[in-house]
Amino acid sequence: MRTPTAAARGRLRSRAASALGVGVLVAGLLLTLVTTWRLASEGKPLSPVDEVAHADTAFKVHRGTYPYRGAEFGRPLVDTWTCYTGHQTITFKAACDSPKARADRLPMSSGPLTTGYIHYPTYFVAGEVFRRAVDLVTPDPRWDIDTYRQFAAVVAAAGMALCAWVARRLGLGPAGQVAAAFTPVAAPSVLVYSTMVNPMSAAVLCGALVAGAGLRWMMTGRGFGWLAGATAVAAAVAVTASLPAGVFLLAVLLGLVLKARGRRFNSAWDPQWWHAAVLAALLVVPILAFGVFISARATVGNDVIYAAYAATGWDKIALGVWAEVFASHLPWVEDGSLVRPDLGTVRVWIRSAGVGMPLLVTAIVTGGLVAAATGVLRRRDPAPARRPVAATTPAAPVRVLQLAAASTLLGLLAYPPLLRLLNAINVGIDFPVVSRYSISLAPLFVLVVLLLARDHPWFARVLGTVSTVAVVAWCVTAW
Repeated sequence: MRTPTAAARGRLRSRAASALGVGVLVAGLLLTLVTTWRLASEGKPLSPVDEVAHADTAFKVHRGTYPYRGAEFGRPLVDTWTCYTGHQTITFKAACDSPKARADRLPMSSGPLTTGYIHYPTYFVAGEVFRRAVDLVTPDPRWDIDTYRQFAAVVAAAGMALCAWVARRLGLGPAGQVAAAFTPVAAPSVLVYSTMVNPMSAAVLCGALVAGAGLRWMMTGRGFGWLAGATAVAAAVAVTASLPAGVFLLAVLLGLVLKARGRRFNSAWDPQWWHAAVLAALLVVPILAFGVFISARATVGNDVIYAAYAATGWDKIALGVWAEVFASHLPWVEDGSLVRPDLGTVRVWIRSAGVGMPLLVTAIVTGGLVAAATGVLRRRDPAPARRPVAATTPAAPVRVLQLAAASTLLGLLAYPPLLRLLNAINVGIDFPVVSRYSISLAPLFVLVVLLLARDHPWFARVLGTVSTVAVVAWCVTAW
């Protein structure tokens, strides 16, 4: 009987690791989809995070209209609130189908008027297509909001799957693919959007599209057209969905500065001014065009819709912008809003294991980004023999992944104060920038760190394990 060689044993271990990674990935994706689909179908209370306006928008799209500034919440929204879901934080004292169940009695900060017009129609039109497909299969009477929430569950799971596929295309192994799929959603504050009517459920999907195309372009020098296309798709879904494209715009600008100083890159990437112009146009034009569109249809001003958040002076606005520079806007935040109040012993233990995981994920990913940007986390090349260095020795090539890490950190620091300032100028409101806006950046954070840590296999395994535990713990306790 022949004894397996070391090479054969290595191949067996590699195949076993690959099979384990695929198994964990598929099982985790299925568990997440089944859990979020079930939660989306249970008629849970309307979320305080704009779901009232989003649901009303979806109902209006189904009837062939779209809300405008000054539009009143429709009857389907009022009936959904009073007869089915209620609201997570706002009490509406009106019985189902009673004379008091009217839009003008809704206890919203904007009164009976919807703020849903600020979002592009793209997400809601896609949700309507999904609803019509579901109606062909399950024509039984049901509450419409459930179908739109199920659409969110499908979109969110598709984003996780796309993250894993992008990781594979960029050369990451099974552990890296697991980490890429689960780390962007490894917190209840992210997963919760897969159970409600909200364009934020598409943030991971859009972020993975832009991150995958942009990193491939930087690593190979090919495929800027794919990045432009991905940016166009993300920018058409929501303003915050295209934030990763802003990071690549920063990378192009930094790259141009480095080129002007005579530096070269360790890939075929060659940033040009027209690259920056295209990305800037794709980011800005949809905002300006839709702003003109909604202003043309408006019947009331922003001061009426956003009276509760109206800016009260430039001194306070400046203070708010200053505060955003120092606030944390990373997306991994603990949120127990969907945890069952009656957990049994086993699920209490599982919940306890998952409570601290979002903080741990934040520390690992942020620490990895800082290490990557500063050059601490890099490929370990053998130390060259010491010899005299000539005065004309050229500088070492700039690592494009290190530049991507630095651009990512700069983007994370720059967008919150800029967004708060733009909101004050364009809309006249002064409201803190919340961490959920950064969800679309999460795939880019994770992919950059994993790519730079390829020579340290333990890193992907640790990050993948922590993220998987976080997602599974949430799913089990939310079931």
